[in-house]
Amino acid sequence: MAQDGAAGADRSDGRWWRGLAARAALLVGAMLAVLAALLIAIGAAHVRQTAAHAIEVAAAAEADLIAADLANGRLTLAGAASRLLDPGFSYGFLARPDGTPIVGSPPAESGLSPSAATLAKTEASPETAISESGGLAHAAKAVLLPNGERAILRFAVTLAPANAAGRDAVGQGLLAALAFFALALPSLALAVDRAAAPLRALTRAVARPGAAEEEVRAAGIRRDEVGALARAHLAIARDLAENADALHRLTFDDPLTRLPNRASLTSRLAVALQLGQTLAIAKIEVEGLSRVAAGLGQQLGDETVKAAARRLSIAAAAWARGRRLEGEQSVMVARISDFGFAFFAHGADADAATSLARAAIAAFEEPLEVGEHRVMAALSIGVALAPEDGDEAAGLLRSASAALSAARAAGPQTIRMAGAELNRMAYGRLRLEQDLRRAIETRELELHYQPQIALKTGAVAGCEALLRWRHPMRGMISPAEFIPIAEECGLVEPLGRFVLGEASRTAAEWAKKGIELRVAVNVSPLQFRKPRFAETTLDIIQAAGASPSQIELEITESAAMGDPEHAARELAPLKEVGVRVAIDDFGTGYSNLAVLTRLPIDVLKIDRGFVNDAARAEGARVVVGTVIGMAESLGLETVAEGVETAEQLDLVTSHGCTHAQGYLFGRPMPASAFEVWYGDRLVSELRSIGSRAARDKRQRAARSVIEPSRRTV
Repeated sequence: MAQDGAAGADRSDGRWWRGLAARAALLVGAMLAVLAALLIAIGAAHVRQTAAHAIEVAAAAEADLIAADLANGRLTLAGAASRLLDPGFSYGFLARPDGTPIVGSPPAESGLSPSAATLAKTEASPETAISESGGLAHAAKAVLLPNGERAILRFAVTLAPANAAGRDAVGQGLLAALAFFALALPSLALAVDRAAAPLRALTRAVARPGAAEEEVRAAGIRRDEVGALARAHLAIARDLAENADALHRLTFDDPLTRLPNRASLTSRLAVALQLGQTLAIAKIEVEGLSRVAAGLGQQLGDETVKAAARRLSIAAAAWARGRRLEGEQSVMVARISDFGFAFFAHGADADAATSLARAAIAAFEEPLEVGEHRVMAALSIGVALAPEDGDEAAGLLRSASAALSAARAAGPQTIRMAGAELNRMAYGRLRLEQDLRRAIETRELELHYQPQIALKTGAVAGCEALLRWRHPMRGMISPAEFIPIAEECGLVEPLGRFVLGEASRTAAEWAKKGIELRVAVNVSPLQFRKPRFAETTLDIIQAAGASPSQIELEITESAAMGDPEHAARELAPLKEVGVRVAIDDFGTGYSNLAVLTRLPIDVLKIDRGFVNDAARAEGARVVVGTVIGMAESLGLETVAEGVETAEQLDLVTSHGCTHAQGYLFGRPMPASAFEVWYGDRLVSELRSIGSRAARDKRQRAARSVIEPSRRTV
């Protein structure tokens, strides 16, 4: 754009009539021409008027002389006729007052006839009535003839000399004006051009930043408007340069660490790939930095990130020095996310990239020192090579991301190299995420219900709603596969709302059919931490038409203990309206028992891992017994999860557990299948009750027979 503007300015400079000097000269020349024409016209009119006046004065003097000579008799009528025929007169005659000619003959046009009063004035004085017409000065004067008769003297003289004098004055004026213009206009154009030189310099400077800088600085010294404009331009140019530098830093530099950011990395990576260079990209995730911000505050969290950036930069520089790499061949360190960094190494093969990654891991063997704190951090590194793992920036970064995901899954201080298999897995996870988003909208998700049994009576006390995904192409997908993806991409909350709403609708429908069961619903930690959790939960339950007493919310131990104040604040209103609250997987986390007693909970669920290990591990049995005993002391119910064998059932029952669920009683099943199972269970229970009643009756009858026999004996 700037080049186009500059080209346009250059083209305008090539057309002289568009220049300021030419325009000023033409404008001033036109104004002066009008003024000169006006002055020449006024001067010529004045010259002509002066010459005409002289002619008229001479004509009046001649008329006075002829009148005096006629009155004194010095001039006869014949002499008067002779004088009136003089070539100097265009016409001349002497006539009586009534117009009858005495001497000479009047022409067809003899000018305006003066009035009698005017003629009377001319008789007694030296005045002569003069009028102009047809290029002639017409004279009229009353005279007294020697015989006492009154007459009127009329003659005319040409004004051609006066007109000629006026024309000569016009010509001279034009010559003078042309001479003035010939000298003045070029001088004016040069002066304007000289004055406009700073403006042209400013134009070039605006069109091409940095051009004509010396001329603009010189113009800035002036104390006039041009100088003020030049100084303003210099100030604007300085601000623009500073803003451009700041914008570049904001666009391509990380504001916290001053390292290149993701945009800068991608840009340089694209250039290197276009040049066909061999290179390695390593994406690094520093684990442990998030805990600092959460535990020590954002300021120390930022300081920890900067310390990690310095540690990585030092490690990369040391690695490059060891290989004698300098300039463009050195390692670029970039910050690409909150706790993510990247290495960009030119010319690095797999071995070199691996050694660079190991150098980075070794750099974090010692803790980061932040103020008075020492923070341990661990790295997960994914490495991709070009062109093997991608020949364009986006593809290469995707390969590095897939390798980083594999390294993260393998644990801290791990390096993984990109490859086709990792890329395929990453693509599969992405497709699964997209399918999961669609599944929520198209209701491909469904709930299965696993029964919970009251151990004292053997009756079905409730069930747990478990989410299942029936994929149209892949069939049933395990929650262990899609729940982690939902947690990563922010789909846990909509999934939780779906499960709660669907479970509430099912509970309401069962209540209409006479199936009075409570339905337990798992609540994810992310969903539980949301503000107004209680209000949102009640809205969903009521919208589904269920009673709050039909719903039991299962909160994980870590979510409840992570923020006890939030847990107590959100669970209390739910408890008041009848919603039951259970702590899920109790014993797998850290519980503050003092906090536990203050939470409005009803149930402790014993993790299936303890139940499975209790039959063969003394420690697991102790944990199960302790949890059940503590719950009984606190007046809480207990649910043993994962009961699959009669031995496990006997163990939890012997310790006083109140409820159990697991494959021993029934697998998770759709709502319709659960209804059938529940009906069969009721029939079995009724038959069992009938069998027990018949057995009791037979036993009572047998005792009634034996007792009389004993009395007889």
